[in-house]
Amino acid sequence: MVENTGMAMRAMANTGLKNLRLVSPLHEWPSAKAALASAEKNNLLNVQVFENLTDAVADLQLVCATTARPRNMIQEIFTPEAAAEKIVSLGSSTGIVFGNEKNGLTNEEISGCNFIVEIPSMDFSSYNLAHAVLIICYALMTSKNAECQSRQFKTGKTNMATQKQLDYFLNHLEAKLADRDYFPSDKKRTLMMQTLRNMFKRTLMTTQEVQSMLGVIEGLSKPI
Repeated sequence: MVENTGMAMRAMANTGLKNLRLVSPLHEWPSAKAALASAEKNNLLNVQVFENLTDAVADLQLVCATTARPRNMIQEIFTPEAAAEKIVSLGSSTGIVFGNEKNGLTNEEISGCNFIVEIPSMDFSSYNLAHAVLIICYALMTSKNAECQSRQFKTGKTNMATQKQLDYFLNHLEAKLADRDYFPSDKKRTLMMQTLRNMFKRTLMTTQEVQSMLGVIEGLSKPI
């Protein structure tokens, strides 16, 4: 519902978060209903609309998926508090991805993220979208206020790679593997690339590491 978007905006304004990115919203934007549900706090946010998730996160260095359902994939899973601590300590440009109210995120969308944030629950695991946004925004706000520095990520003279850089590397890797007939079938190709995406996204690669891996691929592609 468009009202959920408005309530999520109010939660962001309450906790000091300013940037909201909407991916292919079903409702028209800007929305008068969303503005009303946000208690007119929508004017405090920078709202951008994208056609797809890839474009929405391309410039970010760290992307976290939220989900309540178990997934058959290898991913780090954090509570909101632990995720907030990690995000604050890394100090990178970060996006938290929420799925729609009905279906949540797909496995493909989750495999494009660096790790999962899962909100603990009792008998019913699915939170209302606006409630989930508020819980995670609150965890980020309290971690920032505490200046949590229990772990730091030092990158030296380089920076964490953006999602666009990682996707370029992974798409290049997939193309080279396909050229060598590495994938036994189209179905296996999808599953195998999902595994590889999970593995590389989980490692939080730097720009220099991405460039090194591209060099490795080119070196292995040369004829012997």
